[in-house]
Amino acid sequence: MSDAGIPQRVQRFLSMHIDSIEKLEVLLLLRARADREWTAHEVSMELRITEASAEARLEDLSARRLLVSSGSPPSYRYSPASPEDAQSVSELQDTYSTRRVSVISFIFSKPLDKVRGFADAFRLKRDKDEGNG
Repeated sequence: MSDAGIPQRVQRFLSMHIDSIEKLEVLLLLRARADREWTAHEVSMELRITEASAEARLEDLSARRLLVSSGSPPSYRYSPASPEDAQSVSELQDTYSTRRVSVISFIFSKPLDKVRGFADAFRLKRDKDEGNG
């Protein structure tokens, strides 16, 4: 374990699949109530987020094969495609319930790293353009 007690499996899962607290909350909601299907409207009402945001999160999690969808308009159900993902989500739920701040900090640290990398790419290019590299 590192990053304030977050297991490596959970860190990998977060790095690969979760880029916002909202997406995490959607995933954990559907996992907690895996016996039912959810529409974007129902998720938005339960989590008090916009329906458009709920729809985007559900579609993304479905594309990542963590949810399955059916119907039109679509409804979604928790159903990871792999046992490894199911185990990771289970560990994520446990970790989030005991180390919420650490998980949130880990998620928020990811975009900052991407922004820095993006900014560094422009700085390197500018340096080359100015004959400094």
